[in-house]
Amino acid sequence: MSSEQIIQQAANWLTRLHDEDVSDTERHAFNTWCEADPRHAVAIERMRALWGHFDTLPAQPTRIALNRAFAPQRSRSAQGLGVLGIVLCGWLGLQHLPVWMADQRTGVGERRQIALEDGSQLQLNSNSAVDVKFDGHQRVIELLQGELWVEVAKDAQRPFVVRTDQGTATALGTRYLVKRAGDGTTVVTVIESSVAVKGAANDGVKVMAGQRSVLDHGRAQAPQAIGNSDPDAWTRGLLKVNDQPLSDVLQTLASYRHGLVRFDPQALQNLRVSGVFKLDDTAAALSALADNLPIRVEYFTDLLVVIKPR
Repeated sequence: MSSEQIIQQAANWLTRLHDEDVSDTERHAFNTWCEADPRHAVAIERMRALWGHFDTLPAQPTRIALNRAFAPQRSRSAQGLGVLGIVLCGWLGLQHLPVWMADQRTGVGERRQIALEDGSQLQLNSNSAVDVKFDGHQRVIELLQGELWVEVAKDAQRPFVVRTDQGTATALGTRYLVKRAGDGTTVVTVIESSVAVKGAANDGVKVMAGQRSVLDHGRAQAPQAIGNSDPDAWTRGLLKVNDQPLSDVLQTLASYRHGLVRFDPQALQNLRVSGVFKLDDTAAALSALADNLPIRVEYFTDLLVVIKPR
């Protein structure tokens, strides 16, 4: 089933569940639907989270339609409920359309290696998407979501550029990574040779092997050494960490799991982790963390994991 179909079904379920006349039979059917595919529960969770964002919208037709659909009244017409489903689907569709329509993308927990037409090698991390735009003058990879690793084939006539909304990373050598982080920044990490990193608001910096630069608010920050970390270990299916905050490790593991991993970063702020974990077995990684740290890992179905201090 396609993502668009799941979004449509999730919107329909959400409208039914907000009807004051919803029956126990319908609630049971909803639970069955959620358990039928991990993507179903994730779609519902994201759609529920999306509802909170509409509170900040001005009094425009979208918000008016939503408020009418959820207005407390004895019975709602099918038209009102339909409007909500259409609006939610339309909103989510517009937000995710670039990713759905991407030239190359990966699902949650999936990694993929891609041979580009110029001989360059590209790897996409979990839940990532790119557009590939090659012509006679340049080679551009638009990173729409997630993280990529690239090994660039030499072509003196066509620069190789990875672009995000924060700026560009132009290869001056061969291997580097570009990541769109959850906080909206772009992180460029150089494995071999060097990369010219340029934000929209400044002239940029040259990042050498063993360094990274962060693009934030259209500015490239000064390069920082990555030390003894192994930032491209994920290309080999591994997460290698050395004295990293536990919350950062959990965030990475969560990006490889269907469903939700919930924890309070403040409650775990004093816990740090060193070790090597297999990204294809996040349950084993979480178990190892629980065995070696004062934390509890609680599963409330396969789609919801809660981590708490012991």
